[in-house]
Amino acid sequence: MRDPAEALVEERVRAALPAEARAYANVRMLARTRPAGPAHDGEADLVVLHPEHGLLVIEVKGGEPSRDAQGRWYAGGRLLERSPFAQAEAAKHDLVRGIEGLPEWPTGRPMRAGHAVAFPHADLATLPRGHALLGPDAARSIVLDAAALESPAATRAALERAWAIWTADGSKGDRLDPPLFSAVDAYLAPTVALHRLVRRDVDEARDRLVEASRAQLYALNVARSLRRVSVVGPAGSGKSLVAVEKARRLAREGFRTLYLCFNAPLATSVLREVAEDDRPPALRPLVHTFHGLCETLGRTAGTLPDKPSAGGAALSEWFARLPAALDAAIGRLPDERFHAIVVDEGQDFEPGWLLSLEFLFQTPEDGVLWVFHDPGQALYRDDAVSSLTGLDTLAMPEDFRSPAPVAELAAHFYHGPEPPIPFGAAGSEPVIETAAPGSATVDAVRRHLHRLVHDEGVRPWDVAVLSGTSSARSLVWRQRRFGNLELWNGAVDADGVSLGYAAAEVPEEPKDDGVVLFETVRRFKGLERPVVILCELPAEGRRVDELLYTALTRATAHLVVVAPPALADRLAAARGS
Repeated sequence: MRDPAEALVEERVRAALPAEARAYANVRMLARTRPAGPAHDGEADLVVLHPEHGLLVIEVKGGEPSRDAQGRWYAGGRLLERSPFAQAEAAKHDLVRGIEGLPEWPTGRPMRAGHAVAFPHADLATLPRGHALLGPDAARSIVLDAAALESPAATRAALERAWAIWTADGSKGDRLDPPLFSAVDAYLAPTVALHRLVRRDVDEARDRLVEASRAQLYALNVARSLRRVSVVGPAGSGKSLVAVEKARRLAREGFRTLYLCFNAPLATSVLREVAEDDRPPALRPLVHTFHGLCETLGRTAGTLPDKPSAGGAALSEWFARLPAALDAAIGRLPDERFHAIVVDEGQDFEPGWLLSLEFLFQTPEDGVLWVFHDPGQALYRDDAVSSLTGLDTLAMPEDFRSPAPVAELAAHFYHGPEPPIPFGAAGSEPVIETAAPGSATVDAVRRHLHRLVHDEGVRPWDVAVLSGTSSARSLVWRQRRFGNLELWNGAVDADGVSLGYAAAEVPEEPKDDGVVLFETVRRFKGLERPVVILCELPAEGRRVDELLYTALTRATAHLVVVAPPALADRLAAARGS
């Protein structure tokens, strides 16, 4: 719950500010004591930004302040660990270092900045005449007391007095022109909207933004000072959006940052998103799948043999050696270290993989580790994120992606810590068609593609056909041609065998009237499409519920399920319950 004194000061300061100024409450940050040094937690109760006066950091203390003969500070009789003035000063220095490290900030230019303390429950008038408040570091001009917060005019005057102390004749630093003001504003209050992760699949939504939920905003803004975090949430909660944005922000703030995921298609999508940043490569996160990282570092360090050119047992054995190759490479590559690692799809990582990441930090005790995961989508193994120690847990429980009827159906197959909270629009009911495996399923997919594209005017690139089996075993993929429509997947050959492309090498999907994306459910995890046709799904088996939940939650607008009889009955029972 927000501290009442902080809320009061924020309300009064906001009411007193001119239109061109901004106020930011509860600003948390990962700060550095020196360039390239380890991170530490930083926090400011209230920060004011003014184009002329620069930064003013305000520390708020409720209750009546006092200081004893030994220099110890109290607020309302409670002993404080540090002087509130020292706290404000430290937060000011942390923020100034962060701002002056922004790529937009001119080299060598100092930031205008000052600090103040607010005592909303105390009056300076109670002090003896001429008395310096509680010590030489606590001048009256940088204190906002109860009288200073009585009215907007009084608060404005108190802020002007504080600014006058720090800016004086204006010889330190220059006023903030609009581009610099915007850069600092973005640093202090990062965007309240996130770009869609799947690269703007729908043309008319190319510039559409996804509104961030309170949980997403908390993860990005309020919790920004946390170093070791487990972010857990269901499909559609925006975990991947937040994971990518978290990695971007850490990189922009000068942390050498690694973004890792499990699925190659997700890594390809993130790579293309990050490549659109107009910042230099050093200020972008490095993007890899876990196995791609193992291969890259293993080859660089010489701990990995050449990759077999053909598939089969030799390639499977080579893949099995990748984690050990990474472990052996870490000690040989001391320059391949990171300040921050963001893991997406953490439920797919084996416990040993997660432990290996700890050795990739420049200083493990100071490394920033955020792991995003969903036990309900653990398709390969049990979620092992809890095996990591010292993680703060953040929950993102809402499903924003799925239309409400789809979210309600999918929830029947969810096995996570908390039931997903449907948050989507009403939307259409999912279409469930019963079709026997084999030719009947292939024919059903053909009919639905024709209906959607030719009868209902859905554009082919808004559709994904997702199979519950592998590409190599998929009869739908082998058919591929459905009238004037053709299924496309740039990562596999005509037989469904992987072409061995790294995430950056996969060709872009063509936006063509005759082309529809084909993928497997497992590889499409973390991604989405407006319209999804599911096919070749199992009715039973190991982790079948996790597979069904993942599959059902890929569509943002319309879902079609072509299901074998046993599965169709199970889906109908879930929908009717």
